[in-house]
Amino acid sequence: MTGSENGEETLHVSIDLWYPDCWEIEVTKQVAVGFLGYGIYSTGNDVATLFTIYADDQETIAEGIEATNASEHVHSVSEMAPGFQRTTVPKPGNVVRELLVNHDGRKQISQPLTSRGFVCTGPIDIRDGREYWSLATNRDRETVQTRFEQVREEMNAEINIRSMEQRSRQPATNALPLDHLTKRQLEVLQLARKKGYYEHPKETSARELAEELNISTSTLHEHLHKVEAKLLGQNGLTRLS
Repeated sequence: MTGSENGEETLHVSIDLWYPDCWEIEVTKQVAVGFLGYGIYSTGNDVATLFTIYADDQETIAEGIEATNASEHVHSVSEMAPGFQRTTVPKPGNVVRELLVNHDGRKQISQPLTSRGFVCTGPIDIRDGREYWSLATNRDRETVQTRFEQVREEMNAEINIRSMEQRSRQPATNALPLDHLTKRQLEVLQLARKKGYYEHPKETSARELAEELNISTSTLHEHLHKVEAKLLGQNGLTRLS
């Protein structure tokens, strides 16, 4: 019996994807906003999802919400009270708003993924016309590849497997796996922490960090997303000294 079968190991998979008729993907292509999606609740064909919408300024956030309301696949958009989320996950962007969106679940890829044994292990990050997922499963690699191919066919989706890692159950450690970061990712992380990007409230903006690093804001978010995907869920950024 393999580790996956006896429950001692799980396969952790990071993917990015695109599929047609997804309103979140379309909104992030039209407007310079991103979404973190979590707390999905399904009632038949309709789905209610909690989203954090993020951007560099309030005007862009408003444009993103307007585009969301305008989608034919969205039934309603309600804004949540500020600060209702008690999460330790750092949120990208200079400005965020929390939304509860009721929308057409038949146009979402979450059910095809979860029905094939994948469990989402963190917020779904939607930005620049792509969705970024962190998943866990007790299936083997060959089965995972087969099931992703089934989802591709069912949803006419593009699915890119970014990483696939087998992890054994083991005691937690206080050490962060900084050796897993590239030199550039470590540079971006250290500057973000030094400048207070992860403080509440933020002491610097993504735009200011990007300018200091001589990169675009979207590239900065891409670096930080990769860093957080490697570090979060193990000990969190708050333990990094």
